[in-house]
Amino acid sequence: MDKLISDSAAVEISSRVLDVLRHLTIDSWQSEPYFQHQNFAERRWRDIKRLVNYVMAHKGVPNDCWLLCLEYVADIMNVTAVESLNWRTPLERLTGQTPDSSIVMIFEFFDEVYYRRDSASFPSETTELKGRFVGFSKHVGNAMTYKILTEDTRKIIHRSVVRRASDDRNLRIDEPNPTPPPAVIKS
Repeated sequence: MDKLISDSAAVEISSRVLDVLRHLTIDSWQSEPYFQHQNFAERRWRDIKRLVNYVMAHKGVPNDCWLLCLEYVADIMNVTAVESLNWRTPLERLTGQTPDSSIVMIFEFFDEVYYRRDSASFPSETTELKGRFVGFSKHVGNAMTYKILTEDTRKIIHRSVVRRASDDRNLRIDEPNPTPPPAVIKS
C-alpha cells in the first residue's frame, strides 16, 4: 500500500494514523468534504449498492439477507475483469495470481439448493435438506465450498456437496404425500 485515500474523516486523519503512515512511508490524500466524486472508491460502492438492490429485487431476497447479498456481489466483482486494470481482475491485481472464477458460474444468489444431510436414518429420512445459496466459503473447505442458508433454522452453514433444486426435485422434501399410502398387508 502506498497511499491512503480518505474522505477527511477524523479517525483517518488523526495524529496517530498520520504517525503510522509516516513510519510506513505511506502517502495520505483526502477528498473535500461532501465531494464523493473525488474519491474513486465511492464509485465502486455506488455500483455495488446498485447491484445489491437489483439482485435482491429480482430474486425476492428478504431484507435481513442484505449483507450476504452485498458480500456475494463484491465477490463476483472481485473476479470480474475491469478495463481500468488492463482487463485484469481486482484479485489478480492484489495478489498477482489469476483467480479461478468457475465457482461463480454454478449458482445464482438465493437459488434453492439441496445440500447433503450430515446424518439420516435409512430409509425413513432423506439424505438431503433444502436451503438457499448465499455465497462462497473463502476460508472453509475446498475451493468449491458454498454458504447455504438453511430453510429450517435460517443459519449459515458451509457445504461442498450442493445441487440446484430446480435441476432435479427431491420429492421427499418438496411434495410430501398428505395422505399416507395404505399399509402393506402381509398374508
